[in-house]
Parts: sequence; structure tokens; C-alpha cells
Amino acid sequence: MSVKSDIQPIVIVCAADNNYAMPLAVTVCSAAANIQNNRKVALFVLDGGISNFNKRKITKSLNPAQVSISWIKPDNTLFENLVLTRHLTVTCYYRLLVTEFLPKEFDKAIYLDTDMVVTGDLAELWEIDIADNYVLAVQDDVELYIGTSEGLRNYKEIGISPDYKFFNSGLLVINLTKWRADDIGRKVIEYVKQNREYVRNDQDGLNAVLAGKWGELHPKWNVMPKMYDYSSWQDSTFTQEVYNELLQNPGVIHYTNSPKPWRAGLKAECKHPKKYLFFQYLDKTAWSGWRDSLWRRIWRKFLKVTSLTTSTL
Repeated sequence: MSVKSDIQPIVIVCAADNNYAMPLAVTVCSAAANIQNNRKVALFVLDGGISNFNKRKITKSLNPAQVSISWIKPDNTLFENLVLTRHLTVTCYYRLLVTEFLPKEFDKAIYLDTDMVVTGDLAELWEIDIADNYVLAVQDDVELYIGTSEGLRNYKEIGISPDYKFFNSGLLVINLTKWRADDIGRKVIEYVKQNREYVRNDQDGLNAVLAGKWGELHPKWNVMPKMYDYSSWQDSTFTQEVYNELLQNPGVIHYTNSPKPWRAGLKAECKHPKKYLFFQYLDKTAWSGWRDSLWRRIWRKFLKVTSLTTSTL
């Protein structure tokens, strides 16, 4: 049975390990703060190892009258033999099996990466007709088409048109009914395993499996960094109207580049022009007042070096 979207809460799904506990709090706090008319939110956190201490801080950062939190601990054996790197952890793949983790009565969900700040009302996004699409998403800012994607260089072999648009998977409105019926998550996992020589991440797998089967959202729902590199709308890939809306009325800011706002390196700091928004919402969470510091950076560097040294002994 499907629950009608006008009576069910807005279903938000995030995935994080302990390293992303604080950014997760910022993402969901910003989302909740901008939902109008006291609309209820059902938050499902796919837990990749968040400590109990940080879970309590995340819970404390949200109004329980508005947001209910469900912690879900996926079985990592479901994600064995996938492409992993220092930045691409198993947690990044959790979204693929979202239909196995959420209650069956929900027919759609909004998935948010945890390097995002929400500045628009997600109720507006929630009410967009998903139609017969598996997902609604925003075209990527760098890899615009399948034919320009480094991770889908084999598009001819797998029979995908290079002219299909390539979407960024950081924000997805997921049609849980269709996703579940066609077992999309397992198809993506299988694709990633079979195409390891090309695939860089789950985003490549999603675009391969869902090529031409997704609906395009207004780019304000996933504003990525390249937007701020354009000198004017004429220099961009957008119309003047869309360009101005992205600058003046973004719905979601996505910090896809490194370093992230909260994690400056010893030699580099985040240059994102909307970096201040992260700290604006951070200060509404239980991490209020937290800032990265030189000593924290030195300590991380020390831990990294000692870890490498230990692993080579």
C-alpha cells in the first residue's frame, strides 16, 4: 500500500560514517529549518559506524516534534568486492539498497549526501511529480553527458547513447516502488563489480543502469561548485533566468570539491563562496562553535603518518 504524499511525512535518507557525523547534522538541520508549515520529517540514517556519542549530538540538534530519526545499520557483506578508496567508503554504496532498509509503506524518499546545506523548502521538492522515472536528479556540473564521463568510457560496449545526460547522485528523489520492483540497487552493485576497470564510484553505476530513465530537476536543487566559476550567465551552461536563480535562490548547496568547509588541510582551505552557510547551520547544531584549527590539522597529519608507518611494519 502506498502512502499518499499529502499525509505522509517527508522521507529523508542520509548515509554517514563517524567521520561525517557532524556534516550529517548540518545537512539535516538545514533541511528541517527550511521546511515550512511544520511539515513532519521521517529521517532514516544509514549508519556506517556513527558513535553513540555523536548519535546523541545529532539527535540533540533536531526538534523531535518535527523530525523522527531511525538509525539503520546495513550489513556490509551486501557490499563486498566493490570499488573503494580513501574517500569512497562502503557507506557511499548504502543508498543503492535503500528499498531494503525503509518501511514498505513509503513510495518515495529524498536522498541527501552529507556534504550539503539545504537552503530551500524540501516540501516543494517532495511535491514534484516523479511520474514513471526511477529517480529525479540534477545534471552533473562537470560531466554533463554519458559520453563525457570518465567512468563510462565503455558506453558503446554496454549500449548506452553518449548523448544521455549524466546526473549527480548527491541528491535523488527516489521512486521506491519502481526501484524495489526492478531491483535497481542490486543491478547497480552488479554493474560496478563487472566494470571495475572503468567505474570510479556508485554514481557511475547509477548512470549506467538508469541512463535515459531519470527525470531532470531544476539545478537549484543541487548547486555544485562549477556554478561559481562562471563570470556571467553567457559563460555558463544555463539561461540567464536559471543562472540568476542559482545565485540568488539556491535550494541545495553541494560542496563536492575538496577540501570541504569543515576540513581544511595544512596547505589548503575551502574556497567555496557559500562556505559560510555551512557554519551558519553548524552553529544551530550540538556542534555550535566548532571550527577546524591548526592543531586539529597537525593532529590529523600525525595520525595519518603514524597509520601509514604502522601499516608498513
